Amino acid sequence: MANEKDNVHSSMAYVSERDLVEALTPEAQAIDVPDVISAFEEGGLIAQALGRRYRYRAGQVDMANLVRQALIEERPALLEAGTGCGKSFAYLMPVIASGARAFVSTANKTLQTQLWEKDIPTLRRFVSRSFSAALLKGRSNYVCRFKLRDAHQQIGLPGLEDDLDDLVRSLRDIPSGDVEDLRLPRRLRDMVTAGQHECVGRDCPHFGRCYYELAKVAAEEADLVVVNHALLAFNLVLPFLSPRPVLVVDEAHALEGYVVNALRLVVGYETIPQFVNDQIVIRHVPDGLRGETVRLNRQLFEILSDKPSTYARRWAVQGELQEGLALSDRINKIHKALLNAYSPAIDGDEEEGGDLVRHQAVIDWAAQLTDQVRALAESTPDHYVRYCEEREPGPAGITLCCEPLQVADFLRQTLFEPVKRVICTGATLTTARHFAYFCQLTGAPREQAIKRVIESPFDYARQALLYTPNGLEPRYGEGEEAYVLELGREIWRLLQASRGRAFVLCTSTRRMNELYDLISPHLEYNAYCQGSGISRAELLELFQHDDDGAVLFATRSFWEGVDVPGAALSLVIIDKLPFAPHHDPVIQYRQQLLRDEGGNPFMEMTLPEAILALKQGVGRLIRTESDRGVIAILDSRVNTKRYGQQVIASLPPARRTRRIADVRRFFAQEVSESA
Repeated sequence: MANEKDNVHSSMAYVSERDLVEALTPEAQAIDVPDVISAFEEGGLIAQALGRRYRYRAGQVDMANLVRQALIEERPALLEAGTGCGKSFAYLMPVIASGARAFVSTANKTLQTQLWEKDIPTLRRFVSRSFSAALLKGRSNYVCRFKLRDAHQQIGLPGLEDDLDDLVRSLRDIPSGDVEDLRLPRRLRDMVTAGQHECVGRDCPHFGRCYYELAKVAAEEADLVVVNHALLAFNLVLPFLSPRPVLVVDEAHALEGYVVNALRLVVGYETIPQFVNDQIVIRHVPDGLRGETVRLNRQLFEILSDKPSTYARRWAVQGELQEGLALSDRINKIHKALLNAYSPAIDGDEEEGGDLVRHQAVIDWAAQLTDQVRALAESTPDHYVRYCEEREPGPAGITLCCEPLQVADFLRQTLFEPVKRVICTGATLTTARHFAYFCQLTGAPREQAIKRVIESPFDYARQALLYTPNGLEPRYGEGEEAYVLELGREIWRLLQASRGRAFVLCTSTRRMNELYDLISPHLEYNAYCQGSGISRAELLELFQHDDDGAVLFATRSFWEGVDVPGAALSLVIIDKLPFAPHHDPVIQYRQQLLRDEGGNPFMEMTLPEAILALKQGVGRLIRTESDRGVIAILDSRVNTKRYGQQVIASLPPARRTRRIADVRRFFAQEVSESA
């Protein structure tokens, strides 16, 4: 995805708001959608497609009817559909039946794959209307023919020649060039895909056969195109796909974050050394200019590394950065030197032509980098925040960023106004059953939209128990050590009752490590911890197939997009309400923006964000009609604070208790039923 983002930032200044809106506006057209209810009934199309897996779901029928209504009436729809509703079939059926050209966007490539490999092929076999479909990912997800040729010319790497020969043979059977379909190992993937600043588009000699460009052509021609939110966001910033009259945004709660990322400017400490040490730069730029550029980069990040506190991981940066402006000037001089050295009048020599392609790519990189560094060095525009983010201690571990405080206006202009039929769905769009916060974040039209909360078909009152004990209010400073011990004892008691089989989801990496170190030595179950050198996918695999009942300690990346059905996951523990850290500069600036507008930052931002995150974490537990388990929120503020009622009202309607004895009884009943 890096290439799309780089191209966005280098080109945004040349695209007027009027041109942008016109480029995003599909042609107005009436859409007729036949009644699709019969498809979801017993013996209907969905039943035929799913076979034994079919279950009639009233919520799925309601959702399909609401999507149909939105398409016919040319209105947006905001549809929160609880886990198990069958969202994908509910929106795909009316869209396919309508014959309208549509985008379907999902939060990540995993969900893209599910739609592309399971849901769409299943429906294609049974629906009477024929339709074409395409899958499109970012450029770096496809083999680059130019990089593949370069890799073939490298020698001395063990096994490389055999791996490349296998890849070439695989490409004959998998003509998409998609690295996921090809199952490429990471080493080979990095070697044959176009990374940041490496693609020159039409200047490439392989442009006409480029796998990514061919995928874009297929997407342009298809009726239904499956994309992800990152690609959708970049397409909103600088369109490269023609607009469609229908857009489905699945997992819509995540869209705002992807749009912020698409509009974010980022330069890390390592960016400049990588640039000046590129072979093209070394060949054509004097050592003195390269050295001066590296020196200014070091000075800039040494100044930026002056953190306000030892524990800060992000901190605001104020005023104009003179070292940054000087750095931008030097990069611009490198850009001019590269331009002067560029000689495109070479004909017929493929090797020299390859050098020209690389030279042009580095020229483009220099131009983009000049603009990015200058923009980051200048005073921050209104309604933007500039900050440093530390990945590891010291200047070399710092990234300088600048991003908008809100993207609601941008999304209103580029998405909801040009495209009238935007279907936003997901399991976590509301707080206390209201869409106000989602509309505030995304600019979705509150009045015109069809809005509905569709209940999950799961029987939470029977399947789940919500445990919210007293006496566990988070403490910091002097009382924090005692609080962590109390929290650890409570988690240990819960794990004994559940016999492992648990996620311990923490709101910070520090707390996760503290609890893992405190509890894991005393467990008779295998305990895994995120960040231990094992990938997320491998951790899930180990957890799910551990017959003895494993315990996984994890942070926010495991709060959503994780599906572990069955008894392997019977307890989800959340250490505290996931309020955003109050010292984070982005949070502080967004809160101040609300205050300036006369709002209440806690009620209008902090609490809704925490509720949506909590709903995601809680949603990991019950994934099928037969799942049973306990949700433990170990934060007594749910019981004692007035806002706790709003938190509970937003969660699935499980039985609720404050007594550990009820938790033990719940799991004891599970044992007796299986005996």
